[in-house]
Amino acid sequence: MMLRALVLSSLLALAACGQNTTAPTPPAPSERDPAALNIEVGRYGVMLDQVAALTLDRPGVGEPEATDLRDLSRRLRETVWRYNIERSRLCARGLFTDVACGPVFNPIWIADAPAAEPTIEEIRSRADEVGREVSGFWNVVCEDARTRAPDEEARRSACAIE
Repeated sequence: MMLRALVLSSLLALAACGQNTTAPTPPAPSERDPAALNIEVGRYGVMLDQVAALTLDRPGVGEPEATDLRDLSRRLRETVWRYNIERSRLCARGLFTDVACGPVFNPIWIADAPAAEPTIEEIRSRADEVGREVSGFWNVVCEDARTRAPDEEARRSACAIE
């Protein structure tokens, strides 16, 4: 038994000696190259553009009812995503940095599953929350557009919704 333990410990010691203790190989230069990563990220955008184009005319299950709570919930989530994307784009361009460059708007319900069906009260509360976020951002951008408008008519029509 003692001999078996001695042999086993010797084998383990020898196995440990043969292990590679050097650091992992650094990534290939292209993996660290910002230009190569830019191309890769651009490809992902092209892929998503192609998905949108290829599915644009595909028939689905039909238009949901305007009062469908799942659809209202989905549209609120999509509005938050669009809001964050627009802010990100403006921040990257150095525009409206005071309202565009802060943390992303990330309400807890943004991670709801597509089949989630919140109550009408929850949707109302969520819509109010989104409205506060988007309205503040929209007001800053629209006020800037009004100050740059060439005449009174253009100022009045800047950001007109109805």
